[in-house]
Amino acid sequence: MNTANRTFYRIRLTALRLTLLLLGATLLAACEPTPTMNVIGYMVEQRLGGPVEPDPSGATGSLSGQVLYAGEPVAGAAVLVATRTGTPYSSRTDRAGHYRIDNIPPGQYVPASVAPNFAETALSGAFDLPYPVTVRAGETTQAPALTLRRHRPRPLPAPLPEAVDLWAGEPVTKTAPFPSGAEAWERAYAYTREGVRIISLRLYRPFPDSGEKLPLLLGLFPGWVDDWAPVNVALADAGYTVLALSPSGAWGLDVAAHAEDARLALALARGGHLGVDLADAPAVALGGSFSSAIVNRLLRDERDQFAAWLTLGGISNAFTGSADFYARRLTLPERFRYVIPALGPANIYPLPFLYYSPVYTASHLPPTMIIHTEVDRIIPINQAYELEEALRVAGVHAEVLYYEDVSHYLQIGEDMTESGEEMFWRVLAFLEAQTAKNAD
Repeated sequence: MNTANRTFYRIRLTALRLTLLLLGATLLAACEPTPTMNVIGYMVEQRLGGPVEPDPSGATGSLSGQVLYAGEPVAGAAVLVATRTGTPYSSRTDRAGHYRIDNIPPGQYVPASVAPNFAETALSGAFDLPYPVTVRAGETTQAPALTLRRHRPRPLPAPLPEAVDLWAGEPVTKTAPFPSGAEAWERAYAYTREGVRIISLRLYRPFPDSGEKLPLLLGLFPGWVDDWAPVNVALADAGYTVLALSPSGAWGLDVAAHAEDARLALALARGGHLGVDLADAPAVALGGSFSSAIVNRLLRDERDQFAAWLTLGGISNAFTGSADFYARRLTLPERFRYVIPALGPANIYPLPFLYYSPVYTASHLPPTMIIHTEVDRIIPINQAYELEEALRVAGVHAEVLYYEDVSHYLQIGEDMTESGEEMFWRVLAFLEAQTAKNAD
């Protein structure tokens, strides 16, 4: 064996040992691996030349089973499996809770299921570990029954606002370059949840403030909240109370934790603890990019609180997004290069991906506006197409605005484009129509 071969052998042996060590640690912990472990596993795979997507033209198999709740069948539940890189294969249960998924490449998969009012659930075995089933070419594999549980939001801390140590800054006035003359009153807030200080909460009202009870817009913005001040000023100037929040870095990719922050902010506003009275009507939620997944999670918890939602450049199916990543169809910023690998292998741990995928619970969503650009290479427009199709199949009202210029983000600023102006007026029309339906 020459030196090069010995070196390559040692690398492979080291990688194998590291993989086995990580697997052993996971089994001993009886839980899913951490994002850090997932990224290390991904780096090992890259060293070994993988992962490799199965050949879609090869022989395939099928998977069948049943979805239950308290021993009774669940009809209309989404059931899916995904390849290592994320390509999903899905079906829905019939009235008897039975499902069948065809055209699955041979391999091992952990089935997962979700339905409106039910929590995302993956097939598990002893010690609550993932329970893979084997799909073989030309055969139908019978999977054990998947048992769902009701989705119940966590209790919020009480009493508010004392329990969260609410802090309020002094009101200031802000302006926006578009529309001309847009002006609003802004106030900063901070609060604490589970030991983490959330400092990215802002409230906007028209200036001067008449004290009128206005409809609420809850905006969850990617990046730092103050970078989106021009958008919030413009929306407040149009006659809304705007509650704006950006994700806390403390929670990483945990969309449930981010959604809990938003639920708490909403409760503070609805309870009158932010110093303004709101119109007695459901709010409209706004989200874009990663924050769209947080909005989806929030809607799972607080569906009755919202009349509609808007997603701009958002995620609708994290499984297909993962497949695009591994096929090198995405152009992610350097700081986000490990975001998808951090979720883990989709064939064994499908739940993190399912949390980011509103297409599978579209019937639970309120009227929706989808905005996306055809030149987006961070979250491709096929994500918008998937959500639009899922909404229409579910009979949920959907409006779309697909445009060609500007990549990923579409903001209000000094370099406003024609697409940006069209977006703003179309958004206002959507907001006015949805809030008018629920006016006092």
